[in-house]
Amino acid sequence: MSLILCRMEPVRNPFEVPELGVHLHSSQELCYVIYNNPLLVMDDFVDNRLIQFIRKDLNMEPLAEKLENWKRSGESSDNMLLLILTHCQYYTSAEVSQYRQTLIDYRKKHPAEYGKEQADYLFGKKQYGRAIRLYEKLLEMEPDLVINDHFFSRVLCCLGACQARLFRFEKAYQAYDRAYSYDRQNEGIIEKIYYLKSFEPNMPIAQRYQAAFTNARQDKWEKRIMEAKTK
Repeated sequence: MSLILCRMEPVRNPFEVPELGVHLHSSQELCYVIYNNPLLVMDDFVDNRLIQFIRKDLNMEPLAEKLENWKRSGESSDNMLLLILTHCQYYTSAEVSQYRQTLIDYRKKHPAEYGKEQADYLFGKKQYGRAIRLYEKLLEMEPDLVINDHFFSRVLCCLGACQARLFRFEKAYQAYDRAYSYDRQNEGIIEKIYYLKSFEPNMPIAQRYQAAFTNARQDKWEKRIMEAKTK
């Protein structure tokens, strides 16, 4: 990720956003991160560390004081984000209104759907450890019309992908195995287990998966492995 610095501000201690691998040197960069990463900032981004950065490094005492008062009074994090965007005037009023609607749309989602989108976002940013914690939290939710077998299977597949990215192949297999127990019609899960087996040949897997590794499937999957290696 790269940012364009337009407004020169006397920042001595840049604000670190580890999820993005960047340090912020201006109010414009702060607004850019907020505007383009709503799932990252919606819940606890506006904390005391950020408020001190706004006060001491960006030299925006009125904004910092208002954020501090709002936070103390329990103001919603969404309104605090909108206040920052409005105060810094990096985005137009129309763009801020559009961002407000984005926040509203996310808040309307079922908590499980919203949580999965957050976890998926972290996965996309290669924050696998944090994503794993969110996926595991979703698995603890009580079933309802949204949190059903299909939902649990999807979450477990994502959890397996996170574990695989961290080379924890046995844990990845356990996640995919649980995912398959919720959705036995999903051939994609069997394919992912085959890939794990190809990465870790000595890893024991259930006989039902061994039997599912037909010659036709293996030929197709090996071709995909070779395409991925070539890419």
